[in-house]
Amino acid sequence: MYLTGTYMHNLDAKVRLTLPAPIRKQLGDLVYLVPVNDAIYGFAPEEYEAWVMSYFPQGFNARNRAHQELQLKLNKRAVPVEIDNAGRISLGKISAQKLERRGIKRAVAVIGNSNHFEIWSADRVDPEEDDDLDGLMFDA
Repeated sequence: MYLTGTYMHNLDAKVRLTLPAPIRKQLGDLVYLVPVNDAIYGFAPEEYEAWVMSYFPQGFNARNRAHQELQLKLNKRAVPVEIDNAGRISLGKISAQKLERRGIKRAVAVIGNSNHFEIWSADRVDPEEDDDLDGLMFDA
């Protein structure tokens, strides 16, 4: 799975998002939604597990309090959400406060970011902005 692209969408009245077809085709029937910084991250189950484990490069140690605390904080934010037959996910499973904190109302941008997708408020994303891509790609 390798997710890419920026797609502008609107949430429906029930706070559901129709996933863009290029992203939807690479997912199964379930995604984990995780509020992170200014966005909601969406992962396929196996990618979510790999993301959590990436925070423990030497391996998870169940006897390490810091490992337990980080794993708990990551997992308690995650919300499993089924993808319905129309390719929609319910953002209503995430608290209204968490959506509001990220500015997510009706218009959103869905951005493929390698092993996950991100849901951003459309107000915070300019699909034409290049974000100084040349400066990031090449050494000075």
